[in-house]
Amino acid sequence: MADNSAVPVVGDGPVPPPCLMKAEVSWMSTVRGNLSYEERILRRVRGILNKLTVKKYKRLRNQLMDSGITTVHILQGVASMIFDKALAEPMFFFLYTFLCSELLCGWQPSFHSDEHMGIEMTFKRALLIKCQEAFERENVMVVLVEQIRQQIMIGSTSNHVLGWRRNLGFIKFMCELSKQENVSLKITHFIVLQLVEENDVKRNAEAVCLLLNTIGKKLDELRTKLSLKMKDFPKESSNEYHGWPETYFGWLRGILTTHPQLETRLKFMIHDLLVLRANNWVDPRHVKVKDKTIPELIRASETEVLSRRNRRAVQFRSKNRPDPRRW
Repeated sequence: MADNSAVPVVGDGPVPPPCLMKAEVSWMSTVRGNLSYEERILRRVRGILNKLTVKKYKRLRNQLMDSGITTVHILQGVASMIFDKALAEPMFFFLYTFLCSELLCGWQPSFHSDEHMGIEMTFKRALLIKCQEAFERENVMVVLVEQIRQQIMIGSTSNHVLGWRRNLGFIKFMCELSKQENVSLKITHFIVLQLVEENDVKRNAEAVCLLLNTIGKKLDELRTKLSLKMKDFPKESSNEYHGWPETYFGWLRGILTTHPQLETRLKFMIHDLLVLRANNWVDPRHVKVKDKTIPELIRASETEVLSRRNRRAVQFRSKNRPDPRRW
């Protein structure tokens, strides 16, 4: 029997618990009623991004495209939301970058923006503006936090580490976009150049290695093409792209000689990158191992769902099939 010792008893039996009173107008309806159209659309997009997985990718992507993005502010909000989610959720990082790649290729709503001198605002432009603002803001914040930490001489570096970790997430985001050819080499060159020119070697060496692991092969291929072109047309002036690779990799070689107290992890990272370039960008340790891309994962999940449905259908037919021995 149930123990009713904790329930107050009045008369013959226990007192029933009080019922919740239902309001005539729900709280959620009042919140939704006070939201503007743009806030409702951004709220809907946030809900779609919160549910984004490999198995639900195509359905949620189509919902995002048809969510009712009709103004510049909504478009900028969607780009900012995807960017922030990619940096805040490393487990789904490649899924968000793949979503950006598909939206950049097959979904191009455009609106005229008064804030940016009336230029046509597309998803690609809104995403690049967000990336530029984040890069400039994070670099300034990391430098300020480091200066304050050195002035106060505190032992905790949690804010510094958190800010630089977010900046590394931005670098990885730009690496994936450049790998999918959605960001030009000029933009990645500007980012690497900013990192190389700064004085904080320990903080920037890892970011430069991440970027060069992604675009280093393209830079070498472009340098080879320009070298052949200069042989055919010697009177033409040298292109600015020609000296990029040697500048970057020379900076990394100089770090190994001028900073002997550098972390061992960073030393091995730089050494592996130099060996990879010397081996014509083919890593012999990972030749046989090939990670699945996002489209391959989506196709595999769809195949798994179909096979699961077929197995259930076969099992259902076998259960409902009449026994011939009873005929």
